[in-house]
Amino acid sequence: MQIVLKAWSSNPDYSTGCDYAVVEGGEAFLKLALRRIHALCEQKIADPSLNETYYWDFSAQYFSPWVNQASRSGEAEEARAKFEESVEALEIDTREVAVASSDFGVPDSQVTAVECAQMIVRDGGIAFNALLRHSDIYVTTAEISKQMIESALASPTN
Repeated sequence: MQIVLKAWSSNPDYSTGCDYAVVEGGEAFLKLALRRIHALCEQKIADPSLNETYYWDFSAQYFSPWVNQASRSGEAEEARAKFEESVEALEIDTREVAVASSDFGVPDSQVTAVECAQMIVRDGGIAFNALLRHSDIYVTTAEISKQMIESALASPTN
């Protein structure tokens, strides 16, 4: 399962090619996320002021269907337009989190390089953030809810 998330930049005037993020939501990843949520809940028993925890994590791949549009062949432009349509069909801008079909894939030309990537774990779910390579701009994603994770683990396709 591919989970596509809305992403926001710390610089509101510059999206930096990170309009969205995609996470491969396989069983191992989903179980890890749920374990981390449960660990946070256990830690909050000892320290109720704990709000969230961070883990180094490169699970999210940041992208934009609108980057690298210059100097393309007709075939490459057609593939980019098809990719843009598939992203728009997910309605991520209004829903913030969407499950994409198994054939959803982000072309390498649309991926943005990041560093210092992290998973943010909260009571209600997980989100991601990262520092864009060679900049001081952070991107943060929408949250994958705990209910969505549990539901995905319970589904027979996972």
